[in-house]
Amino acid sequence: MIGCYLVLSATGCSKYLEEKSQDEVKPGSVSELQQLLMGEVYPAGQRDGALAKSSFHFYLDLMTDDMVSGFNPSNASLGIYNSYEGPFTWKADMFESMDAAGVAQTDTYAHYYRRIMGCNVVLDMIDKVKGDDGERENVRGQALAMRSYFYFMLVNLFAQPYNAPGIDRATAPGVELILTSTVKDDFPKRASMAAVYEQIETDLLKALPMVNEHSTQNTRFRVTPAFVKCLLSRLYLYQEKWDLAVKYASDALANNPALLKLSDIPFPLPYYQQNTGIYSINSPEVIWFGYADNQEYFGLSAFEWDKPIYFSISPDLRSRYEYNQSNSSNRGDLRMRYYYYWDYSDYNWTIFVPIMGQKAAVSNSGVVKGMRVAELYLNRAEANIQLYLKNGDDALRLSALNDLNRLRQSRYDTRNVAYVPVDLSGQDLLDFCHDERRRELSFEDHRWFDLRRYGMPEIKHTFRKLQSQPATEFVLHKNDKRYVLPLPRTALVRNPNLEQNP
Repeated sequence: MIGCYLVLSATGCSKYLEEKSQDEVKPGSVSELQQLLMGEVYPAGQRDGALAKSSFHFYLDLMTDDMVSGFNPSNASLGIYNSYEGPFTWKADMFESMDAAGVAQTDTYAHYYRRIMGCNVVLDMIDKVKGDDGERENVRGQALAMRSYFYFMLVNLFAQPYNAPGIDRATAPGVELILTSTVKDDFPKRASMAAVYEQIETDLLKALPMVNEHSTQNTRFRVTPAFVKCLLSRLYLYQEKWDLAVKYASDALANNPALLKLSDIPFPLPYYQQNTGIYSINSPEVIWFGYADNQEYFGLSAFEWDKPIYFSISPDLRSRYEYNQSNSSNRGDLRMRYYYYWDYSDYNWTIFVPIMGQKAAVSNSGVVKGMRVAELYLNRAEANIQLYLKNGDDALRLSALNDLNRLRQSRYDTRNVAYVPVDLSGQDLLDFCHDERRRELSFEDHRWFDLRRYGMPEIKHTFRKLQSQPATEFVLHKNDKRYVLPLPRTALVRNPNLEQNP
């Protein structure tokens, strides 16, 4: 197996993106295709220089209302501001500006398609290699599910929101829909949004029985039934198919309803993370150790002693947590301390500020983004609230409150006092659910997508990078076209048939 893996690594799926035929690399067994999945499709743990290969869009939270920028006049600051000015101010050439500033791994579009190509190679070859039939279906299911995940992320980055007002999904451009590894001479056009979403759903529903039956040995670094059900619940939530979102979230929770109770974890010392984190190997709620690591954040959050922080968590997001740092007997919402990197901002080391999302811990897998049981509770709660607002069934309201309170109880400091459940109704309950989702899933690449489906609200960012210039306010207006990311120029050069987003 090691020999096969070395052969595959030497020839690599990176070669598949070049102009050579896919037929030049021919794994001979199902186990070799599984190794190909682990090496070229699954992102976790793959590193290349300063940034991880697994970092698809380390800039995404910069575009939301969860982050602000402070002006730091130090010598090192200009390079950092140049690196991240593009996404923070929603520039049309954000990818090119990051690339010009020397930021690695900026081509999100190509990064996803490289992994889609790996999925396609596996799917094209799976029936041509020898091996156990159960293992074959397991590998096939994994490849289908991961391809669905990559397309789901692409269409939510580079196409309009599914629920955008007045949209005709049958004609609105989605992304290139490439379903084979065969090299062709023609250049594909962007498939419609409807076609892309239909393919995502078809692949997931096809993958589910395969992984249900044959993935019993899969670890949380691979596709499992919970992965597929979680992605289906997310897909249907975005599509506003509330009943189906509830169904698949419930199916997944029936198998694993566990949440990590933060109050059971020793409170971390100043300047340090706790020993167990939400994405730790020991966390019972991890569904998938997906992608990214804390190296993503270091470049954004660097600071110098008492000078302002370059980029940090917004005061608005901080205000959403009921956290009391000084009350050691009842600190309230522990997420503010356990989900963020804290450090001092003065010479006396007395003022502590949460700088950036940090779901990692000292003893950790190294991965800080993926899928968790917490999302299932939030998906189901939101869908049930929408159904309750539509038909007035109070049982749905109570079910949603039960999910929200169960999640919150695991996040609050209950060592000395009992958690006090919330009890809301109507629009207040939906607003609270949205806030809870923001608190819980911060810096896991959910906020940008949620803002899109919440109606693309206005966001304002203040930015300054030079001593000689004043701070400037940049505005992403309500329903702004920039809620759809521009296709990178490199993608347009590779494929002249691609249509740029307006």
